[in-house]
Amino acid sequence: MRRHTLSVLMSLVAAIICGTVFVVALFEQFALVEVVASIVTALQVFFLSSAIWDWLEKKKETNRTRNSAVVLLTVFLVAFYSFRKYFH
Repeated sequence: MRRHTLSVLMSLVAAIICGTVFVVALFEQFALVEVVASIVTALQVFFLSSAIWDWLEKKKETNRTRNSAVVLLTVFLVAFYSFRKYFH
């Protein structure tokens, strides 16, 4: 049960970070970052709903592939935004 709680929290924080990057890129008018951030945010919300579903079904283990994808997509988006911002 604790693993599912951590998985849901990790997915929620990742979705919030990706949404924040989208809003910041929107204000700074980085069009390519906005597109990537909106796609990644949609994926993060899908992963969040999947983690909540696993928690409600009381599965024995969390999906490690999904958790890895959540972390990797968030790191990729933040790195891409930083790259575009500082080398623009």
